[in-house]
Amino acid sequence: MMNTHGERAILSLDAALEEQFRKRARHLLEKLPGLAVPDWDRSRRNVFLVIGRLGLGMDADWAMDRLAEVCKDPGGESMFVRHGLVDCLYRFGGQMSEELAGSIKTYLIAKDHYRLEGGTENHRIMHAAAGYLAAQRWPDWSLAAEIKDRCVSYLERYFSRVVRYGQGEFDSTTYCVFYLTAVASLYDFSEDPRLAKQAGMMMDWYLANTAGEWLNGRFTGAHSRDYHPTNEHGAAEGGIASSWLYFGGREPDFSLGEPHYSSILALSGYRAPDVLVAAAREREVSFLHRETHDAAAAEEEPHDGHLTHQAGNGRSKGYGYISRRGVRKVNWAAPGYTLGSMWDGSQGDIVWSGQMRRWSLVWDADAHRSTFFFTHPCPDFGYETEDYVGKWLGSSPYEQVLQHKGALVALYCIPSGESYKYGPRQPFASDRDPYIDGFIDPAAVQLLEEGEGWTFVHGGTVLFAFKTLSPWTWTEAAGEDRMRSKGLRNAVLVVTAEPDRAERDRQQAAESVRIHLELAGFRRRVLEETDIQAELEGSRPAVSFIVPGGDKLFIQYDGARQVNDEDVDYESWPLLDNRHLHSDLGSGVMSCKPGCGGIRWDFTSWEISAPAAVPKGAE
Repeated sequence: MMNTHGERAILSLDAALEEQFRKRARHLLEKLPGLAVPDWDRSRRNVFLVIGRLGLGMDADWAMDRLAEVCKDPGGESMFVRHGLVDCLYRFGGQMSEELAGSIKTYLIAKDHYRLEGGTENHRIMHAAAGYLAAQRWPDWSLAAEIKDRCVSYLERYFSRVVRYGQGEFDSTTYCVFYLTAVASLYDFSEDPRLAKQAGMMMDWYLANTAGEWLNGRFTGAHSRDYHPTNEHGAAEGGIASSWLYFGGREPDFSLGEPHYSSILALSGYRAPDVLVAAAREREVSFLHRETHDAAAAEEEPHDGHLTHQAGNGRSKGYGYISRRGVRKVNWAAPGYTLGSMWDGSQGDIVWSGQMRRWSLVWDADAHRSTFFFTHPCPDFGYETEDYVGKWLGSSPYEQVLQHKGALVALYCIPSGESYKYGPRQPFASDRDPYIDGFIDPAAVQLLEEGEGWTFVHGGTVLFAFKTLSPWTWTEAAGEDRMRSKGLRNAVLVVTAEPDRAERDRQQAAESVRIHLELAGFRRRVLEETDIQAELEGSRPAVSFIVPGGDKLFIQYDGARQVNDEDVDYESWPLLDNRHLHSDLGSGVMSCKPGCGGIRWDFTSWEISAPAAVPKGAE
């Protein structure tokens, strides 16, 4: 039986938003039956497709046959299959034969009893949710009490760290769905009211982090574990599909990606509260969105035993999943685009960058690949045969970034002849790829011009200019064109601006003329108001960049990062801050800012509060 969660009435959902959510949920579920099921992913995919079909009330015989097949051959991804099976059993067990329900029980309690050591964060939370629900389902199982206690202990420790210090696998366009689905199952079916309440509040926390980075169907900014850096919003990857379900925006292509994982979310009783939907949708003015991730309390053991650096306040340090220093993120969220980046310490601090995107510009456009970035290619596993260049995968440990609002400097210092070992991956040669590559899709650009060392781009909803300090040329590699700039020392400078909407409304010129005029005005401003001073030689290259408007950015590799001659204080970065929400690092409290509803989430007591309603007539 699904939980009702009457205590969440304080987090209202407008009737119109509820109807929109229901329509999106139905639409997503209706797209799932037509999806292909590849042999390499048969068991895992079928479990979640079954949940979707049964949720629609269709193909029950087909669904039961697939579940029986999965129990006979669950494949090697036990945490995905176990979580899917136990959720399916709770939702639809009444439709199953005793034989099928028995087969699911046999698999869920058979072996490998929900060990929570090792593996990735998403693996652990799925194991913990599945183990808890299995132990709850069969209390007479000899290991039920032990496994239930183990899973609850892990979940409470994990929740407590994440809501105070952020995730290791943060903002992944693939993996963020698994945190949502795991806690959604607990929200719907935990018989412990405290754990069910914690699950609902964790759903709120995860979506609050996503909301500030959502742009009309696009996941923007910097990411850990990003498999699709050039197509963040075309295919319905796990995190894209789940975020679209809660926030709406441009619909992804449900024939591509992994939308099936969101079947649980489409059927769950959880709803994102109004304030979080507003935080994801309201883009009338530009604002800063900041986050901290991959940090930990000073006394907490780091991930996999990595030595980490303690922050200046003495209360926190790096967790060491991505960086031994922790990660500080910033987005400049404008109405039609987001420029986002991260700080992750110095060169030796970086643990795992083979699936990371350290900076990107993403804008709102019909074209799926409306994104721009440069990167020094970085393999994920370090194998000789790994096609990391062709996949645009990874952000090099030799790239460091400074961003101030809509301007950014990315600095590259690639060592000669070093072998970089990171985490459990294989070492690779530091200078195997002595260049940086830039991505831009002509289909997402309305006008591109070059001049005086700069490239000027009109993307429709954004104007931007970029310059590489070593000139770039179009190069064909891995079957596509890319902007390649050679050299072991290099920098990319980026400035952005909104098209003037008021001026656009006043102009009577044809669109093509207007676009040329807008870009020409932006170009003049960039050429007249920017100044670049750079020293790229040696082991600590540096760049000083004055941007339109007069702000000065200064970055030295493994050294100072300053805005207007003042050091950027990354150690005082909040856990979360934007125009809607705020949470101090280490506090365990998240609050709506004035004018945004007054909701307060206290993750230390696991209580939600709101201002008392004013009695009618007492205004």
